[in-house]
Amino acid sequence: MERWAARGGSVRLRCVHDVPPHLLDKVVFLRHGTKIFQYIRDRKPPYRNFTTPGAVLNIALATENSIILQNLDFAASGSYSCEVSLDTPIYTKASTEKQLTVFHPQKHHPRIDFPTRYLSFGETLRANCTTAPAVPAPHITWFINGRKMDELVAHSHKFRVPMSERNGRRGLQRSFEYDTGISSPPPLLTLTHASHVATRPPGCSLKENQMAEVKEHEEVNVIHMSSRHKSRKPSKRDLYVTVSELQIVATGRLEITCVSTIPEFRSIEDRFADVRNDTVIVDVIKPSTLSQPSANLTMADSSTSGSSDIPPNLIPSLMYIIIIYLLTIA
Repeated sequence: MERWAARGGSVRLRCVHDVPPHLLDKVVFLRHGTKIFQYIRDRKPPYRNFTTPGAVLNIALATENSIILQNLDFAASGSYSCEVSLDTPIYTKASTEKQLTVFHPQKHHPRIDFPTRYLSFGETLRANCTTAPAVPAPHITWFINGRKMDELVAHSHKFRVPMSERNGRRGLQRSFEYDTGISSPPPLLTLTHASHVATRPPGCSLKENQMAEVKEHEEVNVIHMSSRHKSRKPSKRDLYVTVSELQIVATGRLEITCVSTIPEFRSIEDRFADVRNDTVIVDVIKPSTLSQPSANLTMADSSTSGSSDIPPNLIPSLMYIIIIYLLTIA
């Protein structure tokens, strides 16, 4: 079974076992320990379909070892398992639970915002990355010149973002309330993250009093609500880093990349349910280094002390001047 499945899509659940068909008596698929499908060999028909929250089980595509859940919604997220039973001898074996998370993908790439695209060497680089709304909220990772920056430092979840659909375009209105404990950026790096909750997702006609409080399940990272609709959550992260601490490329530029992923980014080899990115270039103005003439002069060594201060080509002229002077005073 896939770990992640897109909302509106489908997923196949397989019960893998080594029981021979003539000994197999029953196979049961469960969600959170509750039956959603049952196969009994000697019954007519052998299949029985139970209610599956947030999904439609296509009985026509079911076999004794696999089922397909279609039209997935967020309520289908959860832990799934299966049980295999033998008739002779009487024996039942349960599988380990597998986690399924239904997600709503990002509709567009994240956006990096800068106060300026030109920085002097030693200044602090300030950048902001905002993702498209998604469920669960995308995880943001920064790269500078291809190097992954440190992970999350400070959190702030005190955000509420009303959404509106106007002329087919999504409008976001933000009222930010930062944590008071966040201090000024340290000299090297500070990353701040905020998850925004949309009170009414586009295309949802629910009234505000019908929307329950949003909670995040720590194990499955799924937003549970009393309604079948879920709020899409954009993520925002700010970057502060001193330019002098970065390795400037030969071109004098910084390549800033924001990668937004579902689930969390751990390594470049990871498989993601959803991944988007944005890259911008920042020009860095390096300090000028003008070479100054040296104040100390180094004199060449000489083998004789008498000629150490007089260039050899001036000796004949000086001797001539001395002779003329001596003849004059004589």
